[in-house]
Amino acid sequence: MELNEAIIERMKELAAEHNMTIHQVIQRGGLNQATISELMSGRTKHPKVSTIQKFCDGLDVSLNDFFNDNKFNK
Repeated sequence: MELNEAIIERMKELAAEHNMTIHQVIQRGGLNQATISELMSGRTKHPKVSTIQKFCDGLDVSLNDFFNDNKFNK
């Protein structure tokens, strides 16, 4: 699995675990809809750490919690 695919999958999982939609998370985290659309569609292959951090902020989780998943173990 490519890193960007793992990030997208993890975003979807965490949003679902918090009973939120991706849209709700990005609104709470202060992310631009276009930024997430680019990532989710695969047009952005290397999201910035700041984008992932804002996503985490929308869920009140840490970056460590985000990346603490087997998808990111090689």
